[in-house]
Amino acid sequence: MSTPTALIEIPGFTLHSSVGGRISRTDYLGQVSVVMVFLPDLKASLHALLPFQDHLAEFGLAKCQVLAVASERVSTVREFADRHNLEIPLLADESGEIARELNLESACHPVVLVADRDCVVRESVTFPNVHIEGVLDRVRRIGEA
Repeated sequence: MSTPTALIEIPGFTLHSSVGGRISRTDYLGQVSVVMVFLPDLKASLHALLPFQDHLAEFGLAKCQVLAVASERVSTVREFADRHNLEIPLLADESGEIARELNLESACHPVVLVADRDCVVRESVTFPNVHIEGVLDRVRRIGEA
């Protein structure tokens, strides 16, 4: 994993979710750490989500919310999540604004951001270099700080 050289904050957002309703950054700010998985190509990125899906309980115990973000329509993310039985909230960033603000709009592979309770990004890693145990370890260390 790499640590950003300058502090980057997850921008404010309110997006439709695959689990229904809208999810906002303020839902988690100051309460739990956040792992955001950015998916540049939703259909080709299922492999990036499955390890997080398999370890959701561990992330919960570490007081961390896992979110996935795709620059897709709401109907597309809901259909994808339903088809693959995803419990991870998949957010529809229809305009691609969050990816643009984080300079991820040209990413070719999924990118994982690990942020603290203040939504400050502490680690970032690009697939295929993501190791779920490493992400969990970083989340746990953030929770202890």
